[in-house]
Amino acid sequence: MTPKKSHLAIAESKTSSPNTETSPKCLLPVAVAEFEGLDMRLCDDLQEAGCPMASHLKEQLAFEEFLSQLSSVFVNVKPIEVDSRIKSALQSIAKFLNIDRTGFGEVTSEGLLILQSYELPGLSPMPRVILEQEFPVYMSLIQRGEVFRMPEDLPPEASRELDYCSSTGLLSNLTIPLKSMGRVVGGFSLELYRRRVPWPEELVHRLCLVGEIFSNAIERKRTDIELRSREASLSNAHDELRQLAAKLLHAQEEERRRIAREMHDDWTQRLALLGIDVARLSNESEIPARMREPLLAMQSELVRLAEDVHALSRQLHPSILDDLGLVEALRSECSCFSRRERIAVEYVAIGGDHELPKEISLCIYRVAQEALRNIAKHAAVAEAKVSLQVSPSRLLLRVEDKGIGFDSESMRSQPGLGLSSMIERVRLIGAELTVLTSPGCGTVLKVLITIDGSTR
Repeated sequence: MTPKKSHLAIAESKTSSPNTETSPKCLLPVAVAEFEGLDMRLCDDLQEAGCPMASHLKEQLAFEEFLSQLSSVFVNVKPIEVDSRIKSALQSIAKFLNIDRTGFGEVTSEGLLILQSYELPGLSPMPRVILEQEFPVYMSLIQRGEVFRMPEDLPPEASRELDYCSSTGLLSNLTIPLKSMGRVVGGFSLELYRRRVPWPEELVHRLCLVGEIFSNAIERKRTDIELRSREASLSNAHDELRQLAAKLLHAQEEERRRIAREMHDDWTQRLALLGIDVARLSNESEIPARMREPLLAMQSELVRLAEDVHALSRQLHPSILDDLGLVEALRSECSCFSRRERIAVEYVAIGGDHELPKEISLCIYRVAQEALRNIAKHAAVAEAKVSLQVSPSRLLLRVEDKGIGFDSESMRSQPGLGLSSMIERVRLIGAELTVLTSPGCGTVLKVLITIDGSTR
């Protein structure tokens, strides 16, 4: 394989003639674009060889490397660091190009808000805001989105802008409008007070690239701020919804307690008295024999109705939970559930619960109650199991069946009202709810809560 020639050798081969003595001294009579892999070392070789373009190439290459470094700085810059990075970049640009003052601003409804600027010692900093009413031509040129120079590109009617250049001693200004999504969002300016410069198009093109780097960084920062703001708003709304849900659950429990107390103290007592009156009436000697049997049937129906009202009252608010605690309340609930639904429930309790806070006891009771209700509605089984383990450090409730199960993914994406209620109740006491299920494999529901001194 023939080895590749060096850039210098290529340049020499392009400029050499059969008569080496008459070969030109310059080794680079071709355009820069024809070279690939141009580096500073090659430029030094060309300069030593006497190439008149070497100095210009070195400056161009140095600026290209500067732009590359600047781009790499802003590729992964954090939004919180954008402003400081831009300020540092403005200083680097000013020093690299020997600029007296540079600035970067954002277009607002009032004008151009200067976000960052850099000036040589002795120069006053840029104004905080360039108001449109003070410099209307300048702002209209920015809004057009085209690069312009001052004072060269200012029209005759730009009297305020021309007066500003004269009064401040501004000799040369280059302003580059910055765009995002086709919309002008800001401006990047470079100013000279010690000399005039022509601002060649090649330099302007590269400075436009710098402006794009700044614009993209600011846009990422703005997007991040908006995203964080929306996330904060969403989080606040979520918190408010959870607080509302907690208040609704509390109000629901208070209303259940009130209705249960009224049912127990009023309705049950009235039904009992009515049953006694019917029994007394059926024993009256004056009552015809044909009426005794209907009265006895009515008495039996009143007894069953009183029992149903008492059971409904206990479901609305189990007073046994307040009197005997969670362990016995769950035992009673499982027993009543078995009689009512004809589903055998094996209940296992390990540990005591006399020190459990009321909100934890009520939450666990409600979750178990809802889980049993779901078994009766959906599991299609004849038996289930409820276990409760209470220790000084944690509580574990487990409700399981070997029924038809269901798809856990659909449960997560669209939980039913009962499951949503359980999730919210468990969250309010800082517990963890787990549901293990799949079609045809039954369901296991677990609630685990860590108990510490602050919980009790």
